[in-house]
Amino acid sequence: MTTTYERVESPSRQRGALRQIISGAAVFDGAMGIFCLAAASQIASWLSVSPASVRVTGIVFLVASAEGVITLARSVHDVRWIVAANVLFAACCVGVLAFDDPNAIGAVLLAGGAICSGATAALEHRLTRR
Repeated sequence: MTTTYERVESPSRQRGALRQIISGAAVFDGAMGIFCLAAASQIASWLSVSPASVRVTGIVFLVASAEGVITLARSVHDVRWIVAANVLFAACCVGVLAFDDPNAIGAVLLAGGAICSGATAALEHRLTRR
């Protein structure tokens, strides 16, 4: 029995929110992946990291984007791969922080990327568990 003070979200509403998150992330990830690959040397100099680190990050962005598109095309009921792609991106950011020597701006961007990507993975996972 549902009372007036209980807030109940329907599964279709949660799937709609999940679909929006994945759609937006796929577009963002694709654009950032292309940008990282096209301007790797410039970005590397801005952040004081190696161009190879920027290229790897760009590839991970593209993998995450592709997995988002695949997840949307299949079904948002199974988000294991897109969650894994977000965790991979967070790990990539932490790896660049640990093994490269970014400047302050680079460290903030990489730490922020790791936190945001991890939080997105957790949110996506949570929305499919309800």
